[in-house]
Amino acid sequence: MGIFAMLLASCGGGASFAKDMDAALGKVPGVVSTETQYNNSAGMSTRINVRITASTDADLPTVLDDSLRTFAATSGDTKGSISVAYYVFAEGAEEEGLRPDAVGLTITPSVDEIRQYANSGD
Repeated sequence: MGIFAMLLASCGGGASFAKDMDAALGKVPGVVSTETQYNNSAGMSTRINVRITASTDADLPTVLDDSLRTFAATSGDTKGSISVAYYVFAEGAEEEGLRPDAVGLTITPSVDEIRQYANSGD
């Protein structure tokens, strides 16, 4: 497969991942909107960015927990070593949100770390 074809294939997979993830995360109670980006730098490095806007009356720790578990369940065969920048905040309070470290993960966990968290039952 040529380099151009490989780039196109990786972009298509990322777009599909982001669309499927946004659809799943949008079903989490308290979630108003989501924005997932799957960034692949010419096959050299990959990063996933997830931003979740919750309703003002939602309990952010619960939305974070539920959405991380949903992320893990929806991640499919996504490579586990990919880092995930994850942020949950209430509408109108973007600076006062939560990151995965609020539930004991690192600030930017890997896909596998999120899967392990989701399977821990905590």
